Amino acid sequence: MLQAALETIVCWLEEKKVPYMVFGGIANSLYGNPRQTFDIDIKISIENPEEVKGFVRAIQEVAAILPSDPETFIDETNVLPVSIDNVRVDIVFARLPFEKKAIERSIVRQFISFPLRVCRVEDFILQKVISTRQKDWDDIATVATLQKETIDWNYLLKYCRELGEFLDDSEIARKIERLR
Repeated sequence: MLQAALETIVCWLEEKKVPYMVFGGIANSLYGNPRQTFDIDIKISIENPEEVKGFVRAIQEVAAILPSDPETFIDETNVLPVSIDNVRVDIVFARLPFEKKAIERSIVRQFISFPLRVCRVEDFILQKVISTRQKDWDDIATVATLQKETIDWNYLLKYCRELGEFLDDSEIARKIERLR
């Protein structure tokens, strides 16, 4: 069911020409750290409030919207949770510059039987560094070890420092530096 839901949302986003990238558990698996995931995390780049309203209307072609007031929910959380064939899909709206850049940098990877846009390994790590969950930091450590030779460490550390400054948490960059 997860694969079918992923293919549905990816094909729909491609058809509508919505800039997107898959991240979260699916990207984690693609970067060599497979673990069971029950939802789909997709980040999109739509900024204009009218485009967001149009997106909310249009996504109902393929998905059931979960919040009763989706536009308010998006304003408060930057997320639109939907369901496709009983699979939860969290559509995250990119707001920060590094998120938009991650979508621009995303790459096409084969996922089982179809291609999709996935965040680069550095951007996968950047999506997780703000988390306080140990599971996310375990994922970071595993993927960083597996992908050590392919990671653009200068890019990753630059954005970790910026995020650390923004969040007043200098430990973010130090943790990543230790993984290097």
